[in-house]
Amino acid sequence: MLDSLSKTDKKILDALQSDSNMTNAELAAKVGLSTAPCWRRVKRLQDMGIITKQVALVNQKELGLDIIVYASIKLSSHSEEALAFFESTIVTYPEVTECYTISGSMDYMVRIITRDMKTYENFLRQKLLKMEMVKEIHSRFAVTKIKYTTAIPLELST
Repeated sequence: MLDSLSKTDKKILDALQSDSNMTNAELAAKVGLSTAPCWRRVKRLQDMGIITKQVALVNQKELGLDIIVYASIKLSSHSEEALAFFESTIVTYPEVTECYTISGSMDYMVRIITRDMKTYENFLRQKLLKMEMVKEIHSRFAVTKIKYTTAIPLELST
């Protein structure tokens, strides 16, 4: 799929990753196209599943959400039922902004955003630890944000 992306397609993706709020005319001017071909390329990138959606990024600090936790979770059971229950439950928690299965001694890595330590403790006790298959949780708290981006490194794509 990536073999079919041109330099212009990558310019479009790069521009939209920086500011998806620009008009098609602004985008076209930025990447050196007229508006109709630019719109068709964006539509093609959407149809290909490369552009999945456009969202607003919200400043969590301005909302009083000061804690970012990376929690490694180990399950006591790896049955299909236990995995399905854990995964279908974890996606319902708004505090969990990312969840991955991982290699190594733990099973999942989740990113949790919350207001403060007490709120995280409540989340831990009232939600995560209430799931019977959760055996271990190792929490790591982000202290200083050095870099944060949602942009995909397009220069690494083929």
